[in-house]
Parts: sequence; C-alpha cells; structure tokens
Amino acid sequence: MNIIITMGGNGRRFREKGYNVPKYMIEVKNKTLFEWSMISLENFKSINPKYIFVVKKEDNAKDFIEKEIKKLDIKNASIVEIEKLTDGQATTVILAKEKWIEGDSLLIYNIDTHIESHVLKPEDIQGDGFIPCFNAPGENWSFVKLGKDGNAIELREKKRISDNATIGLYYFYSTDLYMKAYNEYYKEQTNLEKGEKYIAPLYNYLIKENYPVRISIIPFENVHVIGTPEELEEFKNSDYII
Repeated sequence: MNIIITMGGNGRRFREKGYNVPKYMIEVKNKTLFEWSMISLENFKSINPKYIFVVKKEDNAKDFIEKEIKKLDIKNASIVEIEKLTDGQATTVILAKEKWIEGDSLLIYNIDTHIESHVLKPEDIQGDGFIPCFNAPGENWSFVKLGKDGNAIELREKKRISDNATIGLYYFYSTDLYMKAYNEYYKEQTNLEKGEKYIAPLYNYLIKENYPVRISIIPFENVHVIGTPEELEEFKNSDYII
C-alpha cells in the first residue's frame, strides 16, 4: 500500500490569524498537527506501507518531516517537494507518482484531521474504493449517498445529499485505478468544483464504471477536525488527550 499525505496547501486562514509556520507545524496539546494526523494511521504500520509526503518546496519542511517520522517510528517514507500550489488535492496526489509503488493500493490522507486510531484499521477496507465517513453537521464536507445494497451511488462536494460526510481519508484499489479515474473524470472541465480538483468526486467515475465503492461509519466523537483556527481552538480546549 502507498499512503499519500498531502501537505501542499497554503494554510491561508492560519496565516491570517498570525501563525507564521505551515499549518502542519502548529503545536497543540504538546503535538504538532502533523503528529496528530499521522497517529490516526497507527494501525496501518502493521502492513508495512510506503509513505509519501507531498509538501511545498518553499516550506523547507524536509528536516521537520524527517524528525517527526523518526519520532513516530514511520518506516519506508519519501518526501516530494512541489514548486507551487496545484489545482486541487486530486492533482497533488499525482505528484507523488515518482515515488509510489506502481500497481499497489493508494490511501490518501490530509494533515489537519485526527481520527482516534482504534477506529481506523486496514482490515476494515472493502471494495475497489473505500471511504470512511461520519455524521457531521453542516455542508462543509464531501458527502456519500448509498444505494439499497450499501454501495455508494453518488458523491458530492459540499452538498448534503446524505448524512455520510467523508473524514478526508480515501482508498483506491490501485494506483492505476486512481490514475484512470483522475484522467477520465477531470477531462471534463465541468467536473471541477470552483476550479478545484477534489478527490471525493473521482468515485463517481468508479461508480459509473461499476466498481464497488464502500464506506464505513466512524462515531462523530472519534473524529477531531483541526483544519481551521476555530477548530484548532476547540480541539485545544477539549478534554481529549492520548
């Protein structure tokens, strides 16, 4: 398995609040957001995945990442430095191609969510596409609608077509399947959302081509979103510790 961690955003909201380091370097409860995020995937160490961290070159983050992954005992890791912002997370993933293991499965995660690790296990993965979800309020998520057989039948970005909100972790059966979905889905410019290429809508291509896409439901209280200054403050003031 390839685990791709996308860290190429500009963290605009944090910079506007006076933070002068990349978002993933911010510390809360004695850990960086990087560490909080990676602890989520603790159970995946058992399958010896290849980790690939995609980061902006201007962040000068190589030493930071190497120090963090050593602390977390993460083996078999590569760092890909990109020159500029991409047109979305789906494209950022492709920039890891030079380092990934061709043909292996692909697990994509962000750097600003902490999931309590006991609810994320590699053995829970099913289908050619797999998306852990939770029931979160509001519309600021990607949502998955299910059919009667439990398979996903539609995904929408920031449109509440169901109560199944994605947690930001995405699985594809192989790198080839991801590339096929990306190339086919985004060859239509109308599939971009406000000019951005998101990952969640790629599953609509898999669904159209009859690949089974499954979800799991994670309890709301096990998901800690820390992607904005307000969410960070809420997490900071919570009773949660590990």
